[in-house]
Amino acid sequence: MMKFEKMENGSLRCFLTQDDLEQNGIELDDFFANTPNAREFLEKLIRIAEDEVGYKATGNMMSIQAAIMSEDEIVLTFSESHVSSAEILEHIRNMFGASGAREQAAELVDVKEEVLREAGGQKASEEEHEAAGYTYLLTFVSFSNVRKFCRVLPLSKAAKSRLYYLDQKKQYFLRADLKRSSKKYVYEFVTASMEYAKSIEKDSMRSDFLEEHAQIIVKNKALETLAKL
Repeated sequence: MMKFEKMENGSLRCFLTQDDLEQNGIELDDFFANTPNAREFLEKLIRIAEDEVGYKATGNMMSIQAAIMSEDEIVLTFSESHVSSAEILEHIRNMFGASGAREQAAELVDVKEEVLREAGGQKASEEEHEAAGYTYLLTFVSFSNVRKFCRVLPLSKAAKSRLYYLDQKKQYFLRADLKRSSKKYVYEFVTASMEYAKSIEKDSMRSDFLEEHAQIIVKNKALETLAKL
């Protein structure tokens, strides 16, 4: 069931499940195809939030940040903006990665299956689910963007991170192991990456390549170290 949270900065956070999308006749592909259904659904969410949490839309255009927390949970954050509705939908498409929503969903299914196996084949508890987290690899076009990204994140001693620089691409790569981090921290991490990182992906064999070919700028606690610069 969809849930809404009105934030102190005036933004609105909406928590959706796959069932919520199905009940409203919406699929992730609708966002990618810029369908009327997608636009109507986003407007419907605003109207429901007005009734449930007293959210007051000013009439200005809204920007949206989206994060897939699991294959069954999507979080949308609405903020006032002066962008067009077409730009909003384009932003949502970008949030799910250039490889497409289906591939991203497949990765998330794999993550859940791993968690279930570790739990002995039983359904994971809420605490286990929140602690599961993910390991991400972020790409940045400049060191300045890496530093800004780290500065906006809340401090987390549970996160393990390392920063690389690959000279042949002139890019920085931040690997973050969030397996011990809370679900809230994972959300903040993914949301901030949308603004400062060129791309974000579930960690893969690329880390092995970076270990061998890239320069290690910060070996341990990169997130904490760069936040203090």
